[in-house]
Amino acid sequence: MVDVLARSGRLHEAVEFMGRMPFGPTKAMWGSLLFGSKVQGDLELGLLAAEKLIELDQENSTYYVHLSNIYAAMGRWGDVEKVRGVMKDRQLNKDLGYSSVEVEHQRHVNEFLA
Repeated sequence: MVDVLARSGRLHEAVEFMGRMPFGPTKAMWGSLLFGSKVQGDLELGLLAAEKLIELDQENSTYYVHLSNIYAAMGRWGDVEKVRGVMKDRQLNKDLGYSSVEVEHQRHVNEFLA
């Protein structure tokens, strides 16, 4: 339900729904809210979702990258540096990205850092 609400742009309804649940929101729910916030341009809600994801999983570098990107979009450069410092201290690295293309039935894959 959280994903449906977030994808349809009803972000605050998604947050209210999560607050009424008899159990705490899961990583998947916060992730849906983060994605919806990014699509809808709601930086404050995206910030909340990214922070909650980090609370739930402190070893996932993806959440720190999203948090850093949100801070950058808000012009909060000091916070960007803090997040990057935490990543460095915890020895968390950005995940590699991949691109692939198939030419004459042969697949070619390249790795890159974003």
